[in-house]
Amino acid sequence: MPILEVSALSARIRDALEGSIGSVKVKGEVSNARCVSGHWYFSLKDAQSRIDCVLFRGDAARSKAQPRDGASCVVSAQVTHYPPQGRTQLQCSSLEEAGAGDLDAKFRALCDEMRALGHFDSARKAQVPAVPMCMAILTSAGSAAEADCLNAAAETFPAAKIILIDVRVQGAQAAAGIAAALDAVDRAAGTLGIEVILLVRGGGSLEDLWAFNERIVAEAILRAKTPIVTGIGHESDTTIADLVADRRAPTPSRAVTETLPRRDALREETDALAHRLARGFEHLHARRVTRVDLAARSRALSDPATGIEVRATAVGQFALRLGRSVLRVLELTKSRVESNARTLDAVGPLRVLERGYSITLDAAGHAVRTASGAKVGDELRTILASGEIASTVTRTTADGARTQP
Repeated sequence: MPILEVSALSARIRDALEGSIGSVKVKGEVSNARCVSGHWYFSLKDAQSRIDCVLFRGDAARSKAQPRDGASCVVSAQVTHYPPQGRTQLQCSSLEEAGAGDLDAKFRALCDEMRALGHFDSARKAQVPAVPMCMAILTSAGSAAEADCLNAAAETFPAAKIILIDVRVQGAQAAAGIAAALDAVDRAAGTLGIEVILLVRGGGSLEDLWAFNERIVAEAILRAKTPIVTGIGHESDTTIADLVADRRAPTPSRAVTETLPRRDALREETDALAHRLARGFEHLHARRVTRVDLAARSRALSDPATGIEVRATAVGQFALRLGRSVLRVLELTKSRVESNARTLDAVGPLRVLERGYSITLDAAGHAVRTASGAKVGDELRTILASGEIASTVTRTTADGARTQP
């Protein structure tokens, strides 16, 4: 049997492994996971065996999950042998948590249903207040997400009141607990002065975040009258709760900083408004001063006597015009009266009498127009142009007969 160098044997082992096994899919529990410069080093194990694995940075960025101790994962890999250390390992090209395929299908089905019902539409979502003075944060007590939110609130807008609500964010009962907490906080929002609710948790696998993909949580968010902002997982994570919430932030701390106003921004806005107010007051004051100066230079104020004289002259002229108008009216009225009098005089009975006519009246004072209007013995009065004649009827002539004078 030939004697081999160690390096030659290692090379033969490497060639044999890589050539005979090729690409594999391996399922196991992750242990000893650590990240170095973006590269992940970990082990996959089951009840009988363990094998080392590496997931390089580029492949890690494209994977659906990252190695996490205790998680059950499936990797696609090449079996490799590293001669300098005599190590056989799996060089992984992708990693996903076991069962992720079923969960992904369930997630997509619920997404399609809720999208068809319009639950994702921006038109139905409530407006988040611009400057909320009180917010409730629903997350696990003592978690990194809670600490991140409190730190972000203290740095961004410390004047805001924060109410912490402890809820389970992972596990079989988490979804029901989250939904119940959302309902309770929403009912008490008016009493407690809560203007917005933040639903947050840190990153994790699809299974870890699954409570936020449950229908019961989505329906609780849809029922709430208080605006709800979510900050669940990392920036790349998206849950059903994110899609139905009134606003979605990529991380818990960003949920706080994107909801609360920044102190420096408020200060700048306040300074700008104060400057505009001061300028507006200056312009208003300048316009008022100009109007006062113009009024002070007017003749009415600088020489009041002149103003009084001007107004007195105007009144006198008005009285003169009024007197003239009255005289004209009187003259016109007098002329009309005289004209009417002349007309009446011309057609009056006296003018007729002056032309040789007379009027005969009976005892009752009625004019006797015909011979039959008088009887023998009647006393009559005859009115002439000058004077009257009293007579007694001694004879009448029938109507239509005439006697010669």
